[in-house]
Amino acid sequence: MEEILTFLKLLGSLALVIVLAYCTLRYLLPYIQRGSLYRRSNMEVIERLPLAPRISLYLVRVGRRFFLLGMTPTTLKYLSEIAAEEIEIPEAAAADFAGILQAKKKKYFFGGMGDEKNEK
Repeated sequence: MEEILTFLKLLGSLALVIVLAYCTLRYLLPYIQRGSLYRRSNMEVIERLPLAPRISLYLVRVGRRFFLLGMTPTTLKYLSEIAAEEIEIPEAAAADFAGILQAKKKKYFFGGMGDEKNEK
């Protein structure tokens, strides 16, 4: 009888850990990843262009100004300031990752795999 109670306590503890892990991953982690805890609206990486495996160009918005930065494994270098009129931000780039993922899920899981052939 004592072994059964110990086993039930073990199962209860395991269930509690699973529920806590699920709640953390479901509710707390997305909140932190979006940056809602530390979000500032003054700086934003608009676009990244990889030039080589560890070398990239970044277009960064700081306030109302835009800067082009070059980044290597050892250096971050200011290249130039770009006028706001010269920059076009496409709608797809403005969407968040969660929105894009939901759209793809609907397309492939609910729309069927055959639908992508019909679009071409």
